[in-house]
Amino acid sequence: MPATTDTATSQAPAALQPLPAYFTKKDPLAEPPLEGGPKIYEVGEESVSSTRLLEELDINLELPQKRRQLEQVLTSNELTFGLDDRLGHLDARVQIPLVPNTKPISLPPFPTSPVKWEIMDKQMDKWIQLGIIEPSKSLWAALTFIVY
Repeated sequence: MPATTDTATSQAPAALQPLPAYFTKKDPLAEPPLEGGPKIYEVGEESVSSTRLLEELDINLELPQKRRQLEQVLTSNELTFGLDDRLGHLDARVQIPLVPNTKPISLPPFPTSPVKWEIMDKQMDKWIQLGIIEPSKSLWAALTFIVY
């Protein structure tokens, strides 16, 4: 006489097939980082010359008077745009209103690896050289986010 069993067979493996892609793909964060770390400032492949600024823009041809005014604004503010393989620059100071009697806030940096610190330091040195950021000895400090 065959033995009977009270054990139930699970139907879960059949219900979970096929597995979602996020279960079968390798975790990219688990792999060693690419040589050289994240990208730093790079000139785009389609660099625009300052002499071709107005030709590169698509301004409505049906508005001739407004078009001339807009072209005038664009050419008089040419340094604001990233042309001729350089970053754009607008010489402006920003005033940030504070709540009265606010004490300076200084946040510690995120914990990160020495390799990432080196990459961030190089990027910030490059931005200082380009005049994008400037060194500060302020009592105020915030976390650094480099976004690409």
